[in-house]
Amino acid sequence: MALVMLAEDNVDHQRIVAEVVRRLGHDVTVVGDGRAGLAAVARRRPDLVVTDIDMPHLDGVQLCRTLRADPALADIPIMLLTGYLPPSDPQLASVGATTVMTKPFSVQELTSALRRQLGEDPPPAAGGAAVQPDPPDAAFVEALLEGLDVRVVTCDADGRLTVRSPGMSELFCGDGSPDGPVPLEEWVPRAGLRHHDGTLLRTEELPLVRALAGEDVRDALVLAGDAGGQEHWLSINARPIRDTTGAITGAVAAVHDVTVEHRARRFQDCTTEVLAVLSRSPDAFTLGDEVLRAVGTGVGWPYLRLWLVDPAGDVLRPAAAFLAENATPMPMPDSIARGEGLAGLCWQRGDLLWVPDVHAPGSPLLPQVVAAAKYRAAGAVPLRSGDQVNGVLTFFSWSPQEPEPALAVLLRGIAGTIGAYLERRRAEELAAHLAAATDEYIALVGHELRTPLTSISAYTDLIAESPDETTIGEVRNLIEVIERNNSRLHTLIERLLDLAALESGHAQLTSVDVDLAEITSAGVEAITPVAREHRITVDVRVPAGLTVPGDPRRLRQVVDSLLSNAVKFSPDDSTVTVTLAADGDLAVLTITDRGTGIPVAEQASMFRSLYRGRNAHQAGIPGAGLGLTLSRVLVERHHGTITLAPNRPTGTTVTVRFPRGQS
Repeated sequence: MALVMLAEDNVDHQRIVAEVVRRLGHDVTVVGDGRAGLAAVARRRPDLVVTDIDMPHLDGVQLCRTLRADPALADIPIMLLTGYLPPSDPQLASVGATTVMTKPFSVQELTSALRRQLGEDPPPAAGGAAVQPDPPDAAFVEALLEGLDVRVVTCDADGRLTVRSPGMSELFCGDGSPDGPVPLEEWVPRAGLRHHDGTLLRTEELPLVRALAGEDVRDALVLAGDAGGQEHWLSINARPIRDTTGAITGAVAAVHDVTVEHRARRFQDCTTEVLAVLSRSPDAFTLGDEVLRAVGTGVGWPYLRLWLVDPAGDVLRPAAAFLAENATPMPMPDSIARGEGLAGLCWQRGDLLWVPDVHAPGSPLLPQVVAAAKYRAAGAVPLRSGDQVNGVLTFFSWSPQEPEPALAVLLRGIAGTIGAYLERRRAEELAAHLAAATDEYIALVGHELRTPLTSISAYTDLIAESPDETTIGEVRNLIEVIERNNSRLHTLIERLLDLAALESGHAQLTSVDVDLAEITSAGVEAITPVAREHRITVDVRVPAGLTVPGDPRRLRQVVDSLLSNAVKFSPDDSTVTVTLAADGDLAVLTITDRGTGIPVAEQASMFRSLYRGRNAHQAGIPGAGLGLTLSRVLVERHHGTITLAPNRPTGTTVTVRFPRGQS
């Protein structure tokens, strides 16, 4: 009986090697690191040293070199085990090992190698036939399967599962291992085995079934779901098991769980697609939907929603959404306050938020969302621009979703990219606005100022060239033209100076409690006579009182300008609707007309100085393009927001939001 010294830090691998040594009838000393192995060799001088290469304190290569350098121990056979270096590595050839065995290895391979190193071969049987080893017992098989880095499954000739590594029952048998072998026809329904594209596998496509038919299967890709609903991407190698006559008696498959690698590739592809969307996005209006589609399809989430911060009300408002074909929408509020619901809590914390179970007690989702949600997990990530959170991206998943490090890195990267993109687009739009404003002021000199000046100059010449005997009554019409154009110039110059003073901050605004309902009603009363001339009805819906802090004269200026536009662009016999209401901490003024509307591509430009839409030019509607610009500046000076939206089927809706708190 020989003595074998085994140095191996992996406990499962210790059990396998030690069991094989004992089955060969020899004694074994087991240590867990190279330093202890060196001491054991010096103390007991074994007949064979078996050592792993990658060990703490003193690795197998160093142990081998130390033994070969000691004359008293140099002749001991040494078997190196490695899952790190290939046997052909020059480093191994120089250390003096007797043999090198690469992990993973089979029991038969290990048994043969140990026999060779211990100087014994299996005795030939009568008639020259090889002696068949006794079948391994259950404990040995269990130790072997637990020690392997891959999962193993075998079946008999009838396709019934016979041997499974720990954990394989959850993947191949759904909710656990049943009593007795699993029939072949139950594999797919029990595990829901699918191709990587999600389509269900047919029984004849299963790697083990293909191996039973005599095929050597390499790298077959299979998608399986465990009992907890988690998806696993598997790469399977399978081959038939044959007896001495070559007949197939079963099949064996090695199952590699490549979920981590698969998701890493998907995450990288998702990031690439998001960058591609950002590079080709024509405008900010289509950006949100395209990015959410890229993320949803790339990661496999059926429902995503983008929320952007509305600074006027200090709330989040929905900006875009993605819904997969088989997904269902959920009830979502028009706005979410800081700390409210999943998106509001993410906004408040300013960091990635995970909800592994949407329906668990204490879930941060809004109650109405939890009640309607058919999803298992959810999460949210903030969109940042520097230290500022400008929005939140929320997502929902069919399956349980744990906070994987790779996914967290992906989400933070995408959120940071979107945030930086939005900030860059704001800067580009500002630069474009400044450049356009310069061009428009030049155009103003060429048109808006020169047109009335031409009339004044020409009619002055006509008066000057009139005969001396011409009476004042004969030139009165000429004088009226001069007065009208002079008034037009005066109004235009006053508005330009007012706009410049407001934008530069030189114009001071008062701040008192103002009844916005009273100002709105007064504005409607003032515009009603003009509306009646064109048979336009002004439908007013205002509360008894709604107070906001601000400058009453300037707020009236905003109301008058917006009402004037609504009536001016409305066709005869139509209706202009004016609504004022409280929305939490906001006062919301909405003015809707039934006019020709504003093309989506022009909506952002309408607030630029002197910009007039093409429809206004084509319809011959007079104006200088300053009304909306002055309104925007005045609303922003009151810490509010103003937006334009199409009114279906025709017309435009202008929405102004003012904070009701102190400015």
